[in-house]
Amino acid sequence: MTSSSVSILADTAARSGRRPGRLTIGIAAAVAVAAAISVPLWFRGEFILFVATQAGVMMLVAIGLNFLTGYAGQVSLGHGALVGLGSYATALLMVDAHWPFWAAALAGMAVSTVAGLVMALPALRLSTWYFALVTLTFAQVVTDLLVEWRGLTRGFSGIVGIPAPTIGGRPLTPTEVYLTVAACVVLAFLAIRNLTRSRYGRGMVAARDNPLAASASGVSLLRIKLFAFAVSAALAGLAGAFYAVQKSVLTPEDFSADFSIFFLLIIVVGGLGRLWGPVVGTLIFFLLPELLGPLQSWRLLIYGVILLVLMVFAPHGLMGMPFWQRWRPRPRPAADTGIEATRSIRRLSLRVHDLHKHFGGVAALAGCALMAEAATTHALVGPNGSGKTTTLNVISGFIRSDRGSVTIGDTEVSRLAPHAVARLGVGRTFQTPKLLNDMTVLDNVRLGGFVSERATALEIALGLPRGHTDRREGSAAAMALLRFVGLAERANDLAGDLPHGQQRLVEIARAMAGRPSLLLLDEPAAGLSMDELDRLGALIEAIVGLGTTVLVVEHHLELIARISRSVTVLDRGKVLAAATPDEVFSHPEVERAYMGREGSGSFK
Repeated sequence: MTSSSVSILADTAARSGRRPGRLTIGIAAAVAVAAAISVPLWFRGEFILFVATQAGVMMLVAIGLNFLTGYAGQVSLGHGALVGLGSYATALLMVDAHWPFWAAALAGMAVSTVAGLVMALPALRLSTWYFALVTLTFAQVVTDLLVEWRGLTRGFSGIVGIPAPTIGGRPLTPTEVYLTVAACVVLAFLAIRNLTRSRYGRGMVAARDNPLAASASGVSLLRIKLFAFAVSAALAGLAGAFYAVQKSVLTPEDFSADFSIFFLLIIVVGGLGRLWGPVVGTLIFFLLPELLGPLQSWRLLIYGVILLVLMVFAPHGLMGMPFWQRWRPRPRPAADTGIEATRSIRRLSLRVHDLHKHFGGVAALAGCALMAEAATTHALVGPNGSGKTTTLNVISGFIRSDRGSVTIGDTEVSRLAPHAVARLGVGRTFQTPKLLNDMTVLDNVRLGGFVSERATALEIALGLPRGHTDRREGSAAAMALLRFVGLAERANDLAGDLPHGQQRLVEIARAMAGRPSLLLLDEPAAGLSMDELDRLGALIEAIVGLGTTVLVVEHHLELIARISRSVTVLDRGKVLAAATPDEVFSHPEVERAYMGREGSGSFK
């Protein structure tokens, strides 16, 4: 079976009205991959084997770069330098220190990983394209270093006589080297697949597309990006090790800036952020020039035409074309575990004391204070610009106050980062729903459970039992929450396809996935119909019934009067009144300042 068999299988399933299952596609893909790997073994001579091995090395780099750029959104133009560092480290240890290949390769991976983290740390504070320029500069610095550090790298003379890998003292044949590289590509592909389908993958996509949603779900933006960089750099180092032993001669010219840009082109053409994109892109960008060898004088023209066609008809890369969506298996909804998925919620109170916050000469908060008892709903109301959302941002860590304190239970949180506050049990929604529109509703909710899953990255990458347990239990808990908010039937739809009211419910379900002790709702009723308002009120009451403390910012006074035990009214960052809903809404100063004529019904 070849790769065309997969397409035939997909077409047959489409005509029958059924999608092929995961197992069927998995078996077909495994057979197709095995067949593809065997193709270079059909030819005599070592040239085809050499080209195929080089393609495998490039795939390793591209798989890692796609993990970093396609999923985490960090555009690196310095990966060729990381390959070079892995190559030189491996070659020097084998030639000068007489290390065996496998030990030298591990050392090369470590060198590339450390160098990648050093490159990432200063650059991660920059915007995407400034980051890319920093990495490109890093690549140039490494190339110059390889030239100038002659005592170690031999300069332009390079390193010669790099021995082949050995097993039991026996050098591997070119066929065995090829099969070893192919095995590493398959293992790397499977490890990256497992990671991208886990909480790490969802966290990286959230950090790329919606940093606010990521931080509110407990994702550390810095850590998740460094993690992506470390994995990508390690694969570049492994590729560099194989690159060294296959070429047997290394020179600085092998790792120019063009070498780095080449890998970015691979993943863009194959499909940025698509699992199979690096594989397809490598086959096109690396093997096509070899096949066009007899047309050497026309090769650049043919190359340009192909790129132009791809840009016009496949702007998301080959693997981003709609064709591949037809037979992609839809996730099967997990079994209903009931709302007991939230049973570990702790009952904690909220105390805000004397918050002050200035933006330039404007005082957004001037002594704001409130107290919400555990497992109750407290409302924060006031006109636009009174400091309500600023208060929520200070509580959740998105803004640091100039003075004052925020205490949840017995923990002071006013100086913590937003992801750290979320990890303490604070969930929140936003005035405008912050969803990942190109991700399914189920995965959006699962993002909220980022901190509750416990499998390590290594366990997930290797497919160990705890990783599978997290995946199964996380999906079950997310489905339970979608049933809780009444959206179970939309679990496999893209979040961006949902109407506004349902997007707000998805955001509430995502916030509840973290099993929060405190839930912050920022105008959850905005844009909802009267029927949706009634369902929202019942939902908030049910959430409080689970033991969660709810602080809600809202303009709909009828809803506030129904669900709240206590209300705080803000006016220009100051507390105007704080009491029960009946007492607050009958307060003469509140009526005069905000209600206008009796029965106006909202603070406008």
